[in-house]
Amino acid sequence: MGRALQHWLDTHGLPAIAAAVVGIAFALSTLIVVGGYLYVTP
Repeated sequence: MGRALQHWLDTHGLPAIAAAVVGIAFALSTLIVVGGYLYVTP
């Protein structure tokens, strides 16, 4: 697992890491908003 991750980081570099972080943050924020909406509305 560690070697595969290191290889992926070496081949893709910083732009892919930034895109992954932004994608995860967007997915989490969307999930929180939709989940909160569904929880509040009857």
